[in-house]
Amino acid sequence: METKKLSHIIKLLLILILLTTTLKTKSANATETTIQPNPINTTSTVGENFTITMTVINVTNLNAWQLHLTFNPQIINALEIWVPSENIFSPYSALLLYEINNTEGTLRAFCALEGTFGVNGSGTLCQIKFQSKNPGITSINIIKEVRIPYGTYLQDPDYNLIPYQAINGTVTIGGPNFQEYTFNITQNSRTYQIKILSNSTITSFNYNYALKTMEYNASGTDGTTGLSSIALSKELLNRTIAILINENTIPYNLFENQTHNFLTFSYTHSTKYVKILETILGDVNGDRTADMADISIMIDAFMTSPGDQKWNQLADINKDNTVDMNDISMAIENFMRTWGP
Repeated sequence: METKKLSHIIKLLLILILLTTTLKTKSANATETTIQPNPINTTSTVGENFTITMTVINVTNLNAWQLHLTFNPQIINALEIWVPSENIFSPYSALLLYEINNTEGTLRAFCALEGTFGVNGSGTLCQIKFQSKNPGITSINIIKEVRIPYGTYLQDPDYNLIPYQAINGTVTIGGPNFQEYTFNITQNSRTYQIKILSNSTITSFNYNYALKTMEYNASGTDGTTGLSSIALSKELLNRTIAILINENTIPYNLFENQTHNFLTFSYTHSTKYVKILETILGDVNGDRTADMADISIMIDAFMTSPGDQKWNQLADINKDNTVDMNDISMAIENFMRTWGP
């Protein structure tokens, strides 16, 4: 069945549920119910397929569930979803509906028992096959906010929502000559890991908590393309981020979840000095000040879109693939402001 038809079926089914009853939230279980992928951390190689099992732990009176997941579609694509014979509902029959959008990087699946009863325990919700598309690190996010027909939820036979905690997964896709570097950062008695997946040789790594900057050298064969994909806690770098290669700002791909930022960017090899820093909205050139230099860059790319001769991704502040007055207005709101810790 086509995904558009499945989408309509899911929406109609959930609307019917809303018309017959109001979704209510039950009190929390003594031992908290958890939804998580298995494995939580997955490693694959470009061109390979891999499967992740979505599991529920310690659930009571489960009659239906919905998963709403997001992922970086530049790095992985979802191919197929199914409920294996051994699952949380077995040996009972259940209906599965799903849709996949590999343009936006979203996946929704709905499954319900064919009966007005519930099951208890731990087990598999479904399995998902992914394709490894490009090198990089991405999160598989479990979207908890319920906005019918969106959001992840567990439901009992009386249409009550079952409280749960979500544990997101991480997927690392390697390729020829790619290596993962891990750096441990200790701040305020807590230790954080910064992971860099790259086909460059990474040296001279440094992180400055006070200045919210991260620096390293990336080296490779002259003239080849280098790529770095970074996973780091939002407590280390958050808000607006600028990436500079040899002191010049470059565009990058940002994917995020509640706790981490995932940054992916490319450059031409030799030895490059990479600097990543927090800044303010409207700072296009990475000097941590929103001023006329930034406005000038935006004016030069004004009314352009990807593919136009003067298109500049850095000038597209609101990320809608057009540089227009909305972007300039956002920059003006911070005009002559400077980032500070």
